[in-house]
Amino acid sequence: MAASRRDKFTRGWWFILPGLLLMVAIVGTPLFMGFRYSLHDVFLYSFRSQNFVGLENYRRAFADPLYMNSLRITAIFTIGCLVISVGMGILVAFLLNARQVKFRSMWMALFLIPFVMTPVVGGIAWRFFIWQQEVGVLNQVLTFFGGPAPYWLLDRDTALWATIITNSWHLIPLATLVFYAALTTIPDELHEAGRVDGAGPFQALWYIVLPMLRPHILFVSIIIITSAFREFDMIWALTGGGPGRSTTVLSIFAYNRGIANQDMGMANTIAFTMFIIMAVVAWLYITVYRKTLGDKA
Repeated sequence: MAASRRDKFTRGWWFILPGLLLMVAIVGTPLFMGFRYSLHDVFLYSFRSQNFVGLENYRRAFADPLYMNSLRITAIFTIGCLVISVGMGILVAFLLNARQVKFRSMWMALFLIPFVMTPVVGGIAWRFFIWQQEVGVLNQVLTFFGGPAPYWLLDRDTALWATIITNSWHLIPLATLVFYAALTTIPDELHEAGRVDGAGPFQALWYIVLPMLRPHILFVSIIIITSAFREFDMIWALTGGGPGRSTTVLSIFAYNRGIANQDMGMANTIAFTMFIIMAVVAWLYITVYRKTLGDKA
């Protein structure tokens, strides 16, 4: 009996081995090379002359106030996108799942358009049609009601929040799709019981829907966190990291060090610290996610 189980286990490994080797080659090789370059002085146009410096690049990075500022901005950007995307995703999914909604398929298709649009195109569209100071829709509405017409992307106080809102617009459809699918699995008896007890729509959302969505919220949160933490395209299309360094997240900071300053060793160091931070966050979230599923079971 034990030999039979061992044979099945070995046979299973033979089936997954090709895909496992391919994944290691695709993911592991760039990861190893990035870590290797982070331990050397490597310049963009002279890769052959590499001087081993050990952890010196990491010491320089954490001692650099510009790196710490980019880390702070990245954290604000990630948390902002997480809160807006999850909150709006739950609200939109809840409204779409209501019985009174007509043309549900049409509304769902419209809400998915931002997600299928590339970040660069979305960033350029928001830059010129929404945030633009003279002809942008937002300022047109504000001036119509007698309000000011700020330079949203040129002001240090508003540029970061403009990028957060724009990137959240891109991520909300993903959250909406997952939460809508989860809402369809909630038994109608729970909603009926809530209506009998006098619960309104928002009370049902708070006391019935949100507890049932807890595992899905954790699942969507880790996807949004990993996506927002490494975001480059949309921020670059909106502000290029400016004004000043008010929207210079770690990905843009690494790009500037590697391309503008030609310091590929430091660029790989920054990128590898991003990987370490995300690995720790993902591990914590997966641990909480499994505990949540265990408690639910």
